[in-house]
Amino acid sequence: MNMLSIDQSTSATTAYLFSERDAPQLIYSKTHRQIYPQASWVEHDPIEILNNIKSAVAAGKLAGAELVGLANQGESCLAWDTKTKQPLSRIIVWQDTRTSRTCQLLAERGHAPFVQNRCGLRLSPYFSATKLAWCYHNAENADQLLTEGRLRLGTTDAFFRDVLTDRCETDVATASRTSLMNLDSCRWDEELCDIFSVPLVALPEIGDCNGELGEIDGLRLSSSIVDQQAALYGHGCRLRGETKITFGTGAFALTLLGPQKPDTSTAAVPTVAWQKQGEPVQYALEGGVFTAASAVNWAKDAALIHDFSQLEPSQNRR
Repeated sequence: MNMLSIDQSTSATTAYLFSERDAPQLIYSKTHRQIYPQASWVEHDPIEILNNIKSAVAAGKLAGAELVGLANQGESCLAWDTKTKQPLSRIIVWQDTRTSRTCQLLAERGHAPFVQNRCGLRLSPYFSATKLAWCYHNAENADQLLTEGRLRLGTTDAFFRDVLTDRCETDVATASRTSLMNLDSCRWDEELCDIFSVPLVALPEIGDCNGELGEIDGLRLSSSIVDQQAALYGHGCRLRGETKITFGTGAFALTLLGPQKPDTSTAAVPTVAWQKQGEPVQYALEGGVFTAASAVNWAKDAALIHDFSQLEPSQNRR
């Protein structure tokens, strides 16, 4: 059985072919534009990334893939028309802080304790809820499309899956990163949606991280999950207390807790690790630094440093 693994990350779309007998094979990798309309805003072109995913799937089919798994970049989100499958906004990337003032106002109105207790997350522009509200309030004809049942608001995975499989769904781990999911029930929470001014009916369905998730150009989509949780599972963490730390655009540590819901008052970020089909939800705690490789790339682009691959070994160890 050959499986195509697609990592749709903050900077690129990368695909590996996995088989039972051979070593993983890199078959596709392409970066996409980082769009900075103004200070503190970070955006991506959803059609550009969608086309990259389609190209990765095509490469996988040529290489003999039968299944496909998709990892997404987490809290990044957008608005789209589920009838035409056309985006109504650019992707607002997880690094974007345009909604900082909104989070401050919600805190001043006393919502912070309720939000953290219900979804486990602090009020922050990092999480999707305030970005989704921004998309809703700034998308053209959003209210009309909402009335017609066509408006969709969600993380990037839900948009890609809606277009590619014609099923508007997200997984429970990704949903746990939005501030709109009840951490107990693992379902969208009406009160949270009201606080953040996000219409619940426009959100995708929440499902398992694996199973029969539809087809993408003839390949069975068998798994879909947010990137950091995908890394936690991919690094073999299965027992309570096992931890991974990965370095990409940001650097993130995740510790697996198991089926017991974490204390939402903890300093670390409570989150869903994954839910396999027919099995209990597994929880985790997260801690992260948002600017790791992105800071290095910025310095490189600003000509403050040279390409690290050109450094002497003695310098490279510093």
